[in-house]
Amino acid sequence: MSAQVFVVPGDSQLPWEPVPQEPEDPRPVAEEVVSFRSEDGRFAVGFWRRDPEEGPMDLAEFHEVMLLLEGRVEIQTEDGETLIAGPGDLIVAPRGARATWRALTPVRKVWAIYREP
Repeated sequence: MSAQVFVVPGDSQLPWEPVPQEPEDPRPVAEEVVSFRSEDGRFAVGFWRRDPEEGPMDLAEFHEVMLLLEGRVEIQTEDGETLIAGPGDLIVAPRGARATWRALTPVRKVWAIYREP
């Protein structure tokens, strides 16, 4: 199969799917759409949304870059710094980073992850 360029229209009805989580997790269920995944599974990009919530950011397995489309978040880093992000802001979270994510409003973002070999 040859590679093809495609567009995901900004106003399209996306096929949202629930993100699996532990049954005892009290946070609202997040939903996502994976728009592209590389053949080797190391790189992926898509959309994600969730109602306000708080939880850990533990990036032990991959690098993640997030572009907030809607919402406002506070990120508390391990060294005690509080980062604030809103629509149009880019959040860069390298593999190994740990922080606490607190969504102050419903959030919708574009994410891209890369798993190093």
